[in-house]
Amino acid sequence: MFRHSRSTPVQGALALLGAAVLLATALVTGDPAAAVDSGLRVRGATVDGRADPLGVDAARPLLGWKLSTASRDVVQSAYQILVSTSAGQLAHDHGDVWDSGKRHSDESVGVPYGGRRLAPRTRYYWKVRVWDGQGRASAWSAPSSWETALNAPEDWEGARWIGPSDPEAGAPLLRTEFSLDKEVAGARAYVAGLGLHELRLNGAKAGDRVLAPANTPYDRRVLYDTYDVTGALRKGGNAVGLWLGHGYGENFSRYGFRWNGQRQAVMLLDVTFTDGTRRRLTTDPSWKWSIGPVTADDLYDGESYDARKEQDGWDEPGFDDRSWESVSVVDAPRGPLRSTTTPPLRVTDTLEPRKVTEIRPGAYVYDFGQNIAGWARLSARGEAGTRITMRTAEELGADGTLDTATNRDAAATDTFTLAGTGRRESYEPRFTYHGFRYLEVAGPPGAADIGEVRARVVHADVASTGAFDSSSKDLNRIWKNNRWSILNNSMSTPTDTPVRDERTPPAMDVQAYRDAATREFGMEGFYAKYLGDLPPGTALPSDDVKAQYPDMAGGQVSLAWTLYEQYRDRDALETAYPDMKRFVDRNATEVPGLIWPADKGFGDWCPPDHGPQANDGMGSPTAGDCTSEVSLVNTALSYEQARAVAKAADALGLRRDAHHFASLAGRVKSAFNAHFLNAAGDTYGSGRQVTSVLPLAFGLVPADKVNAVGDQLARTILEHDAGHLDTGIFGTRYLVDALARTGRIDLAMAVLHQRTYPGFGFQLAKGATTTWEQWLYRSSMETHDHAMFAGINSSLYTVLAGIRPTEPGYRAIAVEPRVPDSLDRVSASQETVRGRVASSWRKTGSALRLSVTIPANSRAVVRVPLTHRGDRIQAPAEARQTRATAQAVSYRVGSGTWTFTVRAR
Repeated sequence: MFRHSRSTPVQGALALLGAAVLLATALVTGDPAAAVDSGLRVRGATVDGRADPLGVDAARPLLGWKLSTASRDVVQSAYQILVSTSAGQLAHDHGDVWDSGKRHSDESVGVPYGGRRLAPRTRYYWKVRVWDGQGRASAWSAPSSWETALNAPEDWEGARWIGPSDPEAGAPLLRTEFSLDKEVAGARAYVAGLGLHELRLNGAKAGDRVLAPANTPYDRRVLYDTYDVTGALRKGGNAVGLWLGHGYGENFSRYGFRWNGQRQAVMLLDVTFTDGTRRRLTTDPSWKWSIGPVTADDLYDGESYDARKEQDGWDEPGFDDRSWESVSVVDAPRGPLRSTTTPPLRVTDTLEPRKVTEIRPGAYVYDFGQNIAGWARLSARGEAGTRITMRTAEELGADGTLDTATNRDAAATDTFTLAGTGRRESYEPRFTYHGFRYLEVAGPPGAADIGEVRARVVHADVASTGAFDSSSKDLNRIWKNNRWSILNNSMSTPTDTPVRDERTPPAMDVQAYRDAATREFGMEGFYAKYLGDLPPGTALPSDDVKAQYPDMAGGQVSLAWTLYEQYRDRDALETAYPDMKRFVDRNATEVPGLIWPADKGFGDWCPPDHGPQANDGMGSPTAGDCTSEVSLVNTALSYEQARAVAKAADALGLRRDAHHFASLAGRVKSAFNAHFLNAAGDTYGSGRQVTSVLPLAFGLVPADKVNAVGDQLARTILEHDAGHLDTGIFGTRYLVDALARTGRIDLAMAVLHQRTYPGFGFQLAKGATTTWEQWLYRSSMETHDHAMFAGINSSLYTVLAGIRPTEPGYRAIAVEPRVPDSLDRVSASQETVRGRVASSWRKTGSALRLSVTIPANSRAVVRVPLTHRGDRIQAPAEARQTRATAQAVSYRVGSGTWTFTVRAR
């Protein structure tokens, strides 16, 4: 029902009509002469890592911006922020909520809002200007905004949780109508529908997000979505509909977050009129419901859609709903409502089939050329009741039919029953998704005229921030395959695979590939939400025994630090810190001698199987031996986790804690070497590759033993493993790093390029477009779309291109590329929170040309590699040499693009 309120001032939840125009067109400047003099431009304004976000729930949001300029060596020396309750006030340089004044600071990332207390459901407008190193001001940034969330139960204006009166109803349709007697200035809908919902207004879907709301531990919190529905409403009659799905069926993994209740929803529609008055519509007992055309839905098994049950116009005003039933008011979920701040799931691409094959009369297999997460869309014409079946798989059998082995028990089948309208009818699922490259479409022979068939790519809509290219086609393909695997497994939580009956948060996998993910994509909000779902020391449902394993829940310790290092997300670090500290301290107390036991954990999960079932890499249904080097790997990870807490404590100003955890890390290092390093001082433990890879990559090896350990690792790879990798997820992640540290980058490239089993090249030879769960093609536990080996992409940026932050948020950067003989060129770039960082090098004859780009307000040390004794370096005059060795010469540079040329004498 509607509730009417008296006229409110502009600083209410939404701006008046015209505010948007002011926001877009106001010409706002500071001192014009100063703006011209500085040459600085402020761009890329964000609030909590998002541009113009809705539903901001932080009491003190973190503001950020980027700077652009054509000049070199540009730094910010001060900033001023204005925050206002209207675009008009902001246009007149009036910060009625907060005027920071001129603050002397070079910080442009994670700047905490410092004004008066923020009101719920309110839009705030802001802008920023900066001063450069010479004290010259920039122009004001373009105006930006954010809107606050619903912070307390009373902010929901009495909205009730409602659902169908039949708790067993399939995917019910819920509706109500209302009339607006004034012109609409703005409107927001706040919606949580469980298990999944689709919001509809006046005959159309609201927004473009899919599979909402985000999956989360429903007993601890339920996430709601905020929609801008201003354009969907009109003066006069309106209708709102909620279409509910379940998604999380009875067979959903016990290790995942599953909604166990009935389909139910809560909604607040907040409308602001042009005269400043407001109305609210809420879910209440006056709503009605009916069954709809979705007759079954399950994330594993698929969706069934019967177009004969469609009720045209059900989400439009004037629809005859007299046969519909009244909804029931239901109990609220146990977890409180919280605003979704993670990137929404969206259809991000639509693929055409590369090939279509008729496998039998009426049945066709479509090859989309790429393994994806998502679903198919098709159109068809036929008689009423004609049933079309769509099945998905990653691979084909020898006869060209679907090979569904990697689906395991997931039926991965959608069905579409035609209404028989005489026209083409279109369908795509809304309450399920699949992992697939191949689609089988089948109907009664001759009964259906199949039209356009497309694959719809679905994942969290995270920005692409990384780019890589090299002279090696195989290396470029490995990079691309790993990116696809990361995206396909970035749904509303990270998943282990989009393919089989699992799709649950893989704490161990994320620990191995988070560094790659945060370089490839804008993962700040995504991983911050995941940390909220699964804080350090928290186990997945039904999995409490693993809550203290370094290789499992310990990954959240290092993830929290990664978010700070990459994005300077102080809020995430502060929130996670007590659990980080508790996790590491508890393991230090409970693990005798600081050496992790061999019977608790997974270690270097899924190294190559060399047993008789490996079958030259093709494997078998019984192949696969995954647990490996548990004690050594977990002890090494516990060292890294202690270091992460020490760095976090230092960043948070907790000096005593920082000393404690740095000391603990030192004690773990000593215990590690005393226990695992052999008498000769050249290898650890069993001598398998990972046993030296992790110590070298983590800095556990004593300085005087690094060369000996590196030599032995190289011999192991070349002589024992015939030049192939022999690593699982952690060993693979750090393989390139370890070999580069000991000057063997060419050996690392040779291993990556191997085309025979085991290795990435073997996958490429078998047509892989995403990375596999095991190095085997077939095993006792296998999917061909698993991100756990994708972590090696990090090394393409940090080793081959040499880009890494030396201060959190890329305030200071190191560019130290390693140049293999086997590559002629490499280029990589990252869009960081401070701007674009790029590194590219190319060999031309006997010369090497290195070009580096550093964003404004950052500084860097560039290590220019030397390939021959006596090489000469031509460097820009402004680059300041800081160090020279036989291997490289280092230069200190500021922002801008810098080119260095190395020539043999």
